[in-house]
Amino acid sequence: MIFETERLIVTKWKFNDFEELHELYNDVALKETISPQPSVEETRFIFENQITCYIAGSPFGRYFIVEKQSNKFIGILLFKKDDEKQGVEIGYSIKKKHWKKGYATEVVKESIHWIFESKGFASMYAITGSHNENSKKVLRKCGFLPGENFIESGEEMHLFGLQRGDISTLQ
Repeated sequence: MIFETERLIVTKWKFNDFEELHELYNDVALKETISPQPSVEETRFIFENQITCYIAGSPFGRYFIVEKQSNKFIGILLFKKDDEKQGVEIGYSIKKKHWKKGYATEVVKESIHWIFESKGFASMYAITGSHNENSKKVLRKCGFLPGENFIESGEEMHLFGLQRGDISTLQ
């Protein structure tokens, strides 16, 4: 386990979790936010690469979001470090049937504390498509501030940022 909230657990993948990952990547919600969809071979590559990163002790990569009540995987959380950018990127996707329950906000808020307090980073950022109003709402609710928009693969993307000093207002 990486961390937990009142209703969720964020955990590393295990060697037998490939089918769960493949199912998540084919969920309607992920198809709306992750493009292009990975093939089975690409999913296997992502899966095996992530297991290798876990073994190496890196805090970066993808993690499952598990609903405590059902013990089911309901989404994916990503922490990424790009040497050309300041801070840690956060990304998240929740299965559509679990939207509107506050799970995204809950996991993002705890992720902020984990990155800043446990890992000692000073800033975070998130990128979302211009059409993804739900994600932009979650980011604003968690204290992220809008930055400059940019074009990626022909789509307008929205950048949000958060500094360590800004978290004092989050509960």
